[in-house]
Amino acid sequence: MSHAFLSSATLPGLSALFCITFFFLWRRQRENRCTLNWALAYACGALGSATGLMRLFIEHAASITFVGNVFFLGMGFFAVRGSNLGHTTRAQDRVLIPIYAVTIICSLWFVAIEPSVFWRGTTSSVGGAAMFLLATYIKLKDEGRDRIDDLTAIAFLLTAAALLARPVFAYLYEGPIQSDTESPDSIWFVSFRFFAALSWLSIAILFLFRINTDRLKDLAYQSLTDPLTGILNRRGLLGVGEGMVQDASRARPVTLLICDIDHFKSINDTYGHRMGDVVIRDFAEVLRRAAADAGYAVGRIGGEEFVALLPATTLPRGRAVAEHIRTTFLGRSHKGVPASHIVSVSVGITETTGGESLDALVERADRALYQAKHGGRNRVEEMPGPNPAFRLPLAS
Repeated sequence: MSHAFLSSATLPGLSALFCITFFFLWRRQRENRCTLNWALAYACGALGSATGLMRLFIEHAASITFVGNVFFLGMGFFAVRGSNLGHTTRAQDRVLIPIYAVTIICSLWFVAIEPSVFWRGTTSSVGGAAMFLLATYIKLKDEGRDRIDDLTAIAFLLTAAALLARPVFAYLYEGPIQSDTESPDSIWFVSFRFFAALSWLSIAILFLFRINTDRLKDLAYQSLTDPLTGILNRRGLLGVGEGMVQDASRARPVTLLICDIDHFKSINDTYGHRMGDVVIRDFAEVLRRAAADAGYAVGRIGGEEFVALLPATTLPRGRAVAEHIRTTFLGRSHKGVPASHIVSVSVGITETTGGESLDALVERADRALYQAKHGGRNRVEEMPGPNPAFRLPLAS
């Protein structure tokens, strides 16, 4: 009894530890719903395995074991639900809830109508396996999965296989178990404790790896992204832009645009900084739409100044893009800014055919922007590179 007690007591403690860990991780990032689901999963694991301790001291334990099965199935439900939320943002409740409900109803049948410990446990195992197989399928069909997703899918698949194999293995070696009070050292109970400890621990570790990896990705994204507009910041643009400029050639020139919102200080002074932020976000949206599906890199490099890098784009084509950006922004209304207040943008553009640094390109485009500002604003000015790309003459 002491050996069974110690092995049974391990599961509630292990589950409670992971439940607390996931709960506090969720408290730090409440938008991360998958972490909350994993905390609920291990809460169910703690409660379910606690019923296993109670069964050691209660003679008529059918109802206790049934409650334990409900919690164990709930553990699988929330583990899979959290995994789905973290992977596809869809919990798949329309599939998981029916699996859970049907399994509970069938288990209840083998408690009240046709009492059978073996079939009650087998039913719960099949229901749990169905949930884990669903999660495995969702992960494996996603082409964007990473190594952690692959390992989690393998863990889920092995868990489902163990759930299905356990009743078969126990039946072949011991026959169908007849009572909840049979020896806690039987294969039926020992295999569950061993399988549960191994499965719960490995899945929890993979969940923790998932949380940590996603957090590092978020930090990397935030370090390269302007928080106000969601486009690249100076650091992110430099990282992307250096590669683009290095790949420039006479056959595939790169055009750079520097855009500056005209009289932006007056917007802040007249309507407040909140309205200034609205105008900045609006222009970033114009840039983002212009760059959509075109392979352009756009970013905010400070204040009201923005940069767009256009690979495989000649200066005339770049000027057409710049004019489109200018006219689109000019015709846009800004919430909180009266329509009578015209908000415009000046653009300086240049191109490179290779052999230059990004800094040199920015400096030349900045001189073109200076000309646009002093030429009356709300205009596009260009400054060709030192080695303009060769262009075929236009047909007459």
